[in-house]
Amino acid sequence: MKKAFSILLTVLLLFGTVSFTLTAAAEGVIYLYPSQTLPEHTLRMTAHRGLSVLAPENTLPAFRLAGEYGFWGAECDISQTSDGVWVLMHDKDVDRMTDGEGLVSAFTFDELSALTIDAGNHVEQYPGTKVPTLVEYLDVCKAYGLHPVIEIKEVVDVNHLPDLAAILRAREEKDRFVIISFGKDLITGIKTLLPDIPCYLLGGPCTAQDVDFCIDHGLDGIDTSYNVQADVVRYAQENDVLLMAWTVDSVTWTERMADYGITDLTTNCLVPGRAPSAKPSTEPTAEPTTQQSGNDNSGSSGGFWARIVSFFRGIIDWFLRLFRRP
Repeated sequence: MKKAFSILLTVLLLFGTVSFTLTAAAEGVIYLYPSQTLPEHTLRMTAHRGLSVLAPENTLPAFRLAGEYGFWGAECDISQTSDGVWVLMHDKDVDRMTDGEGLVSAFTFDELSALTIDAGNHVEQYPGTKVPTLVEYLDVCKAYGLHPVIEIKEVVDVNHLPDLAAILRAREEKDRFVIISFGKDLITGIKTLLPDIPCYLLGGPCTAQDVDFCIDHGLDGIDTSYNVQADVVRYAQENDVLLMAWTVDSVTWTERMADYGITDLTTNCLVPGRAPSAKPSTEPTAEPTTQQSGNDNSGSSGGFWARIVSFFRGIIDWFLRLFRRP
C-alpha cells in the first residue's frame, strides 16, 4: 500500500506540473513564473510585435494585451506610406496581413486605412482591425506603461529619419524608448539625431564585428538572435555593449540567456508572470495557437493539449480506482 501511495503521489505531482504547463500552452502562452531558476523581476520581457500569439501582430489589440499581461516592452516594426505617415507593418508589402496587395510605400495613408487586417492569430476575434500608425502605438504603450521597442525596417529611406526623430523627440515618455534596426545607416543615423535614446543594432546572431561596429559608432547595444555564441556575449559585456535577445520562445533558452547575463528578451509566447487578475478587455474567447519564432504559421490547437490533460486525468482515475478496491 505504501508503494502504491508513493506512486500515486509522484503521479499527482507530475500531473500538477504538466497540467500547469499544458493549460498555459492551451491558452497560447507559457508563464515564466514561478520558476526555480528564474526569480520574478529578473527579466525584462518584450512582446514581439505585441502579444502576437493572442492577436494579430503589430495591431493595437496585440499591444493592449502586452500591457495587460505585464510585459516590460512591446516591439513593433515601422515604415512609411507614400505621403510620409509612419505605420506598423513587418513586411515591405501588405499582402500577408491585409486584404490588400502592394508595397506599404506605394499607399497613401488614406488608402492604407481602407484596408483591413485579415491574417494573424485569432484575427476572427478582432473584426475591422486596421493598420495602426506609430502615434497610435505609442499612445497604447504610454497608457499601459510599456517601453516602446521600435524597429526601423530597412525599406525606410535614411533621408526620412529627421521626420521620425521629430515625432519621437516630441513625446514626453521618450526616455522609455528603445530603437533597433538591421540597417546600419538607419541605426547610426537615428542615434545621431536622438543621442539620448538607446539604439541597438539588430543581428542574427551578432558577431564580434557587430560589437566593434557599436563601439566605433556610439551605439548602446545589440539586439541579437537567441543563438548567439557565449564568447561574443562576453566580448560585448567586456566592452560595455548592452545586449537584448530575440525571439526567445522557450524556458530553456530563457534560462540560457539568463546564464549569459542577457535579461532583456523579446518573445512571441512567454509571459512574465501569471494572467491578469481581471480578464483582459482584448483577450479572445477562442483558444489561441502558438506562433513560433520566425514562423508566421499557427501551431497546435488547444484541443490537442486538452486531450493530453485528459490522458493524465485518466491515469489518476485509474489509481483512485485502485485504492477503492477491497
